[in-house]
Amino acid sequence: MYKKIEEKEDKNFSPFSQTFLATFFLNKKLFPWTELELSKLDQELLSLEKSLIGVDVEKGLIDRNELLISYAISKAENSSLTLLEAKELRHHLIENPEYNFLQEKLKQKKGLNKKDYEELEFFNIIKVFRKYSDCHLSLQDFSAKLVLDLHAELTVGLDLFVDYLPHFDVYKSGHWRDNDSVRVASFIPAPSEQIISGVAELLKFIKTNPGAINIAIFHSALYALHPFCNGNKRVCRILEYLLLQACGYNAKSLYNASFYYHKHKSRYYKKLLDSLLQHNLNHFVSFLSEALVYSITGVIKTSLEVKKKEFLKQFEIDPSLKKILRPLVKSSELQFNRLWALNKRQPSKQTFSNYLNLAVDKGIIERRESGRNVYYRLAGVWPESEILKSWVQNAAQRVVYIPEEFRLI
Repeated sequence: MYKKIEEKEDKNFSPFSQTFLATFFLNKKLFPWTELELSKLDQELLSLEKSLIGVDVEKGLIDRNELLISYAISKAENSSLTLLEAKELRHHLIENPEYNFLQEKLKQKKGLNKKDYEELEFFNIIKVFRKYSDCHLSLQDFSAKLVLDLHAELTVGLDLFVDYLPHFDVYKSGHWRDNDSVRVASFIPAPSEQIISGVAELLKFIKTNPGAINIAIFHSALYALHPFCNGNKRVCRILEYLLLQACGYNAKSLYNASFYYHKHKSRYYKKLLDSLLQHNLNHFVSFLSEALVYSITGVIKTSLEVKKKEFLKQFEIDPSLKKILRPLVKSSELQFNRLWALNKRQPSKQTFSNYLNLAVDKGIIERRESGRNVYYRLAGVWPESEILKSWVQNAAQRVVYIPEEFRLI
């Protein structure tokens, strides 16, 4: 039997019946957002996308999303790959979709190293993302076979590195974990003989209870199950993204939670590990909800920043002045000393003030006095700015943590 989680709103309970999974509990009353609130925010973004985000900006956001989610998932495995390297690999894949750089290297009888491993890891991730995000999967398409196929495609070729890298954990690509020696810190995952029944229960659970909150439950419970010898985080994150789209979220592929996990990696691992060790799924469900809200909000923030950059480009001004004004792209308004500090207090205070006065005279920025303080903002009307403030203020009422990039809004 699979329990409808809506039946028990005000106390701890487990939505599962399988032996291992039933040891995990949650309390819906403690979630910072409800499913309705998360869905409403996503739909508001979709509506704003039609009215505020231009075609070129939207295309840039979609391309950026594909790069960032693939990069973030690869960085979950402590890869040293840089974002620029990831961008180059993505471009190479787009230009040569059938290219196999590992095969080419082996043909040349060159030894494989950690960099090769990291590049292949990223190459696999972005190929999988491009393939499956274009499939427009429905919930009924999610099966144990799909989970196995995702693992196989995400890890194809990686076991070759067992002969080249020290302390290498094999993947057994496309096969369920067949041993009980795996540990996540001090957490002991499900016995291997319970993996198939556990995966079956989780898939039935999410099909019976679709929605972002329950995808967070699915993600954390699947990771606790640890169905594979290696590569579990990659599978969980790809499934999370695809399931959200299957449930009606992120229709235009403008955002993802994985890059938020990457930017707040220590909190991500802590929340996930707390859920595992305490068998309390609330820790990770709350964090994924936070990641989703700030990722959706980040689309508006990025769109606004693109427009502000374009606004600055239209003025033929001294490069030094343009550099001074750059922090105003990311902030709605900055006090003089704060703006000067963000410019590393260069040039001198008087010269800095003269530059700002010039920008005011040219209509590039606006000046506002409040007591002894003077504030500056980019001139123009920015409807996204008020939306952004409202969404961040709402989020701040639900969770204590405000990401640094949203603190100056």
